[in-house]
Amino acid sequence: MEDSLFQTATAFNRACQIVLDHGSKQRTYNKNKLNRDTYNTVRSAVPNLPSALVQTARDQASEMLKRLGFRKIEKKHLSVRYDKRTFKFYPDSNRVSLTTVFGRLNFPFKHYTYMNRWKGEYTNAQLLIQGKKAFLNVQVKLLDPPRIEGSETLGVDRGITNIAVCSDNTFYNSKHLRAVKGRYQHNKQALQSVGTRSAKRHLKRLSGRERRFVRSVNHNLSKAVVTKPCCIIALEKLGITKNKKNGKRLNRKLGSWSFRELQTFIEYKAMELGKTVVLVNPRHTSQACSRCGCVNRGNRHGSEFKCLNCGFELNADLNASRNIGVIGRSEYLRLKDVNQPIVAPNEAEADGSYKPASLEVGS
Repeated sequence: MEDSLFQTATAFNRACQIVLDHGSKQRTYNKNKLNRDTYNTVRSAVPNLPSALVQTARDQASEMLKRLGFRKIEKKHLSVRYDKRTFKFYPDSNRVSLTTVFGRLNFPFKHYTYMNRWKGEYTNAQLLIQGKKAFLNVQVKLLDPPRIEGSETLGVDRGITNIAVCSDNTFYNSKHLRAVKGRYQHNKQALQSVGTRSAKRHLKRLSGRERRFVRSVNHNLSKAVVTKPCCIIALEKLGITKNKKNGKRLNRKLGSWSFRELQTFIEYKAMELGKTVVLVNPRHTSQACSRCGCVNRGNRHGSEFKCLNCGFELNADLNASRNIGVIGRSEYLRLKDVNQPIVAPNEAEADGSYKPASLEVGS
């Protein structure tokens, strides 16, 4: 690792710490106020740190204060935040230009094959110093891929017993997920009853492990869903909140249900493949028959669905996913074929008011 990077990270941490201490004392994370109060102090304390890095150190301190509150915060890890003014990324020549305490310098980096996938505008970066190694996390703004045209729709019903059920008869159950989360919950309850400082530290580590495990499950599941042969993915627009009427046990399950994270992963992975995600109203999707359309609360009994009108029997989640797929396809076609303003072509061209209708589906 270059000594210039270590010295830059050390100076950056010192500048950030000065702003953190002032913000905690004054109980403010306002960037303008922090800049007025600390800029000259930081420049005097760290004279070799360029002004652009002083500003990014202030921004990082402001965000840390906003996130962690006005307590004593110590920036322990050596890191530097870079933006468009302070770094330039050249993936084709395997080098990066960074602003340091010794001016602007070029550094080589190891090229990985996965980097070939990410082509776009390189907006900012984070330099991390770990031991004798330096890592640079680069953020890239990807170009929008060409949209896949078609009406083949995949309906996805999300739930607690089954994480996701697709309208193509694919089930993703949560048996393993619930078993692992159950063990984590048991261990966390035992640590909470102890209440010592060591137990609290262990509790924090356990919570991080559980969160990472759930995120990994959602990543794998969302990838499996978006790679299915379809052009449109229909999801329910869920807004789940805890309620005393649900009971303590159900509220605990709802609180640990990461349905929104799974939706986010599906949306951005589908966008990378040029597919469209449509969010539909979940009203009656579990009570309506996917064959005849009869809506009746008595159609569903737990995990089984039997239509009182036509006698059609099916798994309740699978029936709901098929309804979601039909509604999603109709919603997509409705938005795509939205009518244009009724004006004569020559009038529209004359005043410039005629524009093609834009398609915005999903969220």
